[in-house]
Amino acid sequence: MNIGFIGLGNMGAGMAFNLLRHCQESGDTLIVFDVNETVLADMVAKGAVNGLSVVGLCSQCEVLFTSLPSAKEVNLLAFGDDGILTNLKEGATWFETSTNELSEWQKIKSEAPSHLTLVDAPVSGGAEGALAGTLATFLGVDEDVLAKFESLLGVFAARVVRMGPSGAGYVTKLAQLHLNYLVAQGIGETLMLGAKANLDLSVLHSVLMSSCARSYVVESYIPKVLDGSYDTSFALGLAEKDMRLITELGQHLEVKMPLGDKVYSTYQEATKAYGAGAPHLSIVRLMEEQHDQILRS
Repeated sequence: MNIGFIGLGNMGAGMAFNLLRHCQESGDTLIVFDVNETVLADMVAKGAVNGLSVVGLCSQCEVLFTSLPSAKEVNLLAFGDDGILTNLKEGATWFETSTNELSEWQKIKSEAPSHLTLVDAPVSGGAEGALAGTLATFLGVDEDVLAKFESLLGVFAARVVRMGPSGAGYVTKLAQLHLNYLVAQGIGETLMLGAKANLDLSVLHSVLMSSCARSYVVESYIPKVLDGSYDTSFALGLAEKDMRLITELGQHLEVKMPLGDKVYSTYQEATKAYGAGAPHLSIVRLMEEQHDQILRS
């Protein structure tokens, strides 16, 4: 079987590497493509086949994975004479693993030829999880399709979860991110309350970790505020993009989201102040400057 992978960025590179190891053990072939020639050459050096182009890759593959920055790139690759929908091998299955817009995916689905199977399969767990093969993937997929490919998805995902019909995977990923970003802004306000009252913030963190407030965000993000790094593993501009997708999903589904709208506004303000490449917890830095109070251990 030929497996295609387009998009060898922070997430895609790790996922593709695990698929490559699977192919080397199973006798399957991994064909890859990326506009970044450096990351493409690195994966080819490890043993993958250079797809040379979207057309060249798609025409050979029974299964395709894409890992792309946004709906814009997904659409650019999906449509047109040189696109995925026109060139993907007849009967193939496309797993789209990006954080995408539900409305845009529905447009792609509506124009896909009937012989193709399209699955929204966004992933969670970060670049480290992608490389370690410990991601979670949330799928909008029929049960029979999942049964066919579950073991392959397990090559890079420790949790393979069917969430419902087409689109359910994207909604799940954005719902998860929504709560993540709400809590991320909340830890800034919580720490500021403690700082203004002269609490030891490290002790406050330990209290939060043994209370009803305990969460991944509290556990992982607060130390990266208290050490002044603001978490360099994820960019502020990407967080702002996610919040835009979340608020647009609310509009699409006619769900009022006053908290989401407020948090999105904060991320926009922080990106304007520090730039899209700044660490994502720079939203807390924004609060520090507004209150003339640095939050440190």
